[in-house]
Amino acid sequence: MREPVVWISVILVISLMVIITVLLVRMPPATPKIYPADKGPNFIDVSTYSPEMQENYKLFEQKCSRCHTLARAINSEFVGEEWRRYVYKMMRKPGSGLTPKTSEPIIKFLIYDSQTRRK
Repeated sequence: MREPVVWISVILVISLMVIITVLLVRMPPATPKIYPADKGPNFIDVSTYSPEMQENYKLFEQKCSRCHTLARAINSEFVGEEWRRYVYKMMRKPGSGLTPKTSEPIIKFLIYDSQTRRK
């Protein structure tokens, strides 16, 4: 009596797995969100910036490009301390690679850059 119940259960589980697999294969790929800022330039000419700011820019490039295009940050309208809140928000995201130690030079650069380029 137990044998048919076991076989029916196995067949149901396998059928369910096949159905789920087919649905996942047919699902359209997720498209990444594109923001207006993503469509602008994706680099900054920092040749006129101080050596410290040029180093901070390299760190910014390295860390921030892990999760989104650099254009998103470069073309954002944040100014001053808004950058601090934004970078801390990004620091909380899994896989960002941001720590309080690496975030401070990035914040310093972003604040400096927003004051310098938008004059």
